[in-house]
Amino acid sequence: MKKLTLIILPLLLLLLLTGCEKIVLDGADGVQPDAADGQVTISVDGANTSYAGFETRSSLPVEEVCTRLCFAVYQGGTRLKYDNQKLGDADFGTATFTLDAGTYQLLILGHSGQANPATTKPEQVKFTNLTASGGTGYTDTFYYYGQLEVTGSTPQQRYTLERASAMLRLIVRDAVPSQVSQFYFYYTGGSGQLDVTTGYGSANSQQKVTLPVTPGLQPQQFELYTFPHADGQPVKFKIEAQTSTGETLFTRELQATMEPNIITQYSGNFFSSSDPITDPDPDPDQPDTSSSSILVDTEWGGVEEFSY
Repeated sequence: MKKLTLIILPLLLLLLLTGCEKIVLDGADGVQPDAADGQVTISVDGANTSYAGFETRSSLPVEEVCTRLCFAVYQGGTRLKYDNQKLGDADFGTATFTLDAGTYQLLILGHSGQANPATTKPEQVKFTNLTASGGTGYTDTFYYYGQLEVTGSTPQQRYTLERASAMLRLIVRDAVPSQVSQFYFYYTGGSGQLDVTTGYGSANSQQKVTLPVTPGLQPQQFELYTFPHADGQPVKFKIEAQTSTGETLFTRELQATMEPNIITQYSGNFFSSSDPITDPDPDPDQPDTSSSSILVDTEWGGVEEFSY
């Protein structure tokens, strides 16, 4: 009996040692493969505020250009992660996601609206005009959309945003009558919805914006934003000078072919018949620059100037 015990004990010890040994099946020299997921930190360097077609480009910190940022990560057209931020948040301009290793699509959107757009589908990023309830309407908008490769050791990614919007600038050179307190703008042919995969508008929107005016002051300037369509269809504007109760006193209609990152500028007398607002004369030599870390490219591509 004693001899049998002496034989069994070494065998048990050998089995225990074998069971505790770690056997590496993947990886060379015992190195484990990358983890299945990892943290990816995305930062905005700024916004490119330059005008297209001009050699100088100006990038400003995103907080000088936008009050809201939207980050979204897609795969196969499905949004997997998102993070909406507003100016004043401690992490404004930086988002961190935990993602499996793989290939994704990344959207970063900068704007100054009162609410964030729907980003469920990258082809249908839809903005809501909140002017009627106290918002500021559609705003200058910047974005980045591209491929994001994620590995177990993906470093911090930094991006600069480019302008997606087109602007109509209306300059009223004659004095505003005392009974006029606001301009109501109704425009069609543009889009309040952006396809970030193409950079063009993706809906036939009826956009409405109401902006305050100062009676007696001249000149006064008003700026409206839209996302042009890829087919270059013209945008039609109906402009009503109204009283505080919404009564329309003066009306004008304008039409413009608009492009992303281009200002279309109309100037003239709105209320008098002398030197009225008419079709504009392009003046590409008058850039109106502003600038934008995200960086945002805020320099406009050019100004097409008209009188009305």
